[in-house]
Amino acid sequence: MRSATEVRPQALALVVLLVPLAGLGAAGLAHVGGAAQPLHAALLTWGLATAGGLIILQALERMNYPHSRLGVCNIMTLLRAAAITMLAGLLATPEVLHPETGLGWALVVLAVITLMLDGVDGWAARRSGLRSEFGARFDMEADVGFAIVMAALAWQSGQVGIWFLALGLLRPAFLLAALLLPALRHPLPDAYWRKSIAAVQMGVQVAILTPIIAPTVAQLLGASLLLGVALGFAVDIRWLLTRAQRDACAAQA
Repeated sequence: MRSATEVRPQALALVVLLVPLAGLGAAGLAHVGGAAQPLHAALLTWGLATAGGLIILQALERMNYPHSRLGVCNIMTLLRAAAITMLAGLLATPEVLHPETGLGWALVVLAVITLMLDGVDGWAARRSGLRSEFGARFDMEADVGFAIVMAALAWQSGQVGIWFLALGLLRPAFLLAALLLPALRHPLPDAYWRKSIAAVQMGVQVAILTPIIAPTVAQLLGASLLLGVALGFAVDIRWLLTRAQRDACAAQA
């Protein structure tokens, strides 16, 4: 527990710095996009960032973080989480999300930067030797947050319908199902196809927000993406259920 105690002040200092900056950034973006009440974006961002920061600080101790420093890898993930809350804050000012009359490419640039940070944190963790259960879980949950926020932004921008929110809710639904079905709690083996789907998902979600993508094309892309990701979850669920059944049969033999 000593390592978690040592690193907690480092994480707290970053959270205290990033929370107000994220809120100010969201307000600035909302103002540039022509929002009537840009402070609403800041308030939503501050609320989400504060809640997320508290969860992160608690997770460091609960998961017994094994290193004495956060490292660049977790700092990058924290920056990515802050950027995600900035994007989420813009949901409070939906008028700035229209591809042509709102932020347009500025929104896309922020989303691309956030997406690029996703590649940096994993590389930094491998290079620095600071891999941890906390870091892997933090990275995964940041991906889930990005998917949910981007799906909501795409809907609010008018590019796709409300059905697109299902894309961001697939992972939470899987976790909820795992509470009811112990078979779904077994770790999944690493698979290149799963990582490829995740990368394509985030890339397409950003593309849907670009001003050059017409709503009809965005809806086609969104429907195809939702189907592909749902099939990926179905494959994993089938593998987990088959494995649980095989283990049960072996135990009875």
